[in-house]
Amino acid sequence: MRTLTIGSALLGSLAVAALLAPGAQATEVVGNIDVGTFRITGGGGAGNDVVLGTTDSRKITVQLMAGDDSGVKVADFTLYHGSSLSKADAVLKPSEAAPVCTANGTTTVCTKHYTIDPRRDLKNALAGIWKVAIDVKANDGDYVQTDGYTSFFMKRNAKLTANASPEPVAKGRTLTVTGKLTRANWDTHDYRGYTNQRAYLEFRTPGVSYYESLGYTLTDTHGVATAKVTATADRYWRYEFRPTMTTNAVKATGDFVDVR
Repeated sequence: MRTLTIGSALLGSLAVAALLAPGAQATEVVGNIDVGTFRITGGGGAGNDVVLGTTDSRKITVQLMAGDDSGVKVADFTLYHGSSLSKADAVLKPSEAAPVCTANGTTTVCTKHYTIDPRRDLKNALAGIWKVAIDVKANDGDYVQTDGYTSFFMKRNAKLTANASPEPVAKGRTLTVTGKLTRANWDTHDYRGYTNQRAYLEFRTPGVSYYESLGYTLTDTHGVATAKVTATADRYWRYEFRPTMTTNAVKATGDFVDVR
């Protein structure tokens, strides 16, 4: 009794502790249901990340796998933003009234589809951690209900440019590399400069497939990054922005500079 196997608990072991703490998210477990993989496809980001710009909607497919020795009767889930499901300030509405579930022996995979429109469904305050509530019942009466099973990130799309000048440049002279980091604003439905962020300056030698990093510079109040380097040889130059909880990673297209 009261055994639950969680395949991908909310934020790892810290979440398990949180679920057991006083005042934590609601959790009820009876029996030996095994709740396994939670997966989002079509999100446009790394792993289960969901990334959206300002206008285009995104269609995602979400699956939850669960098992029990008596077979799974129903396995449903809800995607929401907030401290708990009862206090959610946003809940995603699926295309189906109920999940489509497929059984294979004692294991069942349940699927829902969602169409997320940033103009209708999102605002800047909703970027970041979203949570998954589950309700799984087995044929023998075992069940698990929790609004903190796992989490994923809903992220604002980022764009990044790079321009190195002058072109061409004499060997030994100073080369200035500028770029602009912007990200989707879900309140105004346009892209705005992302300020005070690390923009990593990288270079690639012609004929080599990888870039090397020279460190980072912070973007200014308009999202502009500026760095100065000494021109020593032909190079491709670019900036890289690494992901945060609210914004996806992005790499600028390399700008080639001929050094003479």
